[in-house]
Amino acid sequence: MGERFVSPAGWTPPGAQFSSKATISRTVGATLVGLVVTPVAIALAALGAADTKRWVILGNLADRWGSALQILVGATLFLVVAAMAAYSPASTMIAGLVWGVIPGLIYLIFPDDSFRTIGELPLLSDEMHIALYEWLATGFPLIVGMVLIGAGVAATFRRR
Repeated sequence: MGERFVSPAGWTPPGAQFSSKATISRTVGATLVGLVVTPVAIALAALGAADTKRWVILGNLADRWGSALQILVGATLFLVVAAMAAYSPASTMIAGLVWGVIPGLIYLIFPDDSFRTIGELPLLSDEMHIALYEWLATGFPLIVGMVLIGAGVAATFRRR
């Protein structure tokens, strides 16, 4: 009776596949990635969208491929952030809240202050200031933020 029962090789207790010891570090890491990738996606998509105005004005002389590529890369980065919800739903929801919903709601409440704040952002060109303000004025941050939060909520419900 002195010997303990030895589990068969490869055996795990029921429900062990649902437990994770690295949940906090995974969430923190994915959140940091989401908080860095999302503003890059916003910058690329906003610049690309602002450059599309030139298509109408300049016609074939405009850099269509450059702005189209910026929009596609920005959209792909948004897709990466949304897909991270499968890895850590909280990270996608936090990125959507910080870079989408909060700026969108602030713009709706304080549009003049938002324009002034964007104009005061350091290290950005005048073209980027205008592109960010146009992006904000169209409501896209609020839309993208809600979509990212929705992706996180859907991933959370899918896990249960």
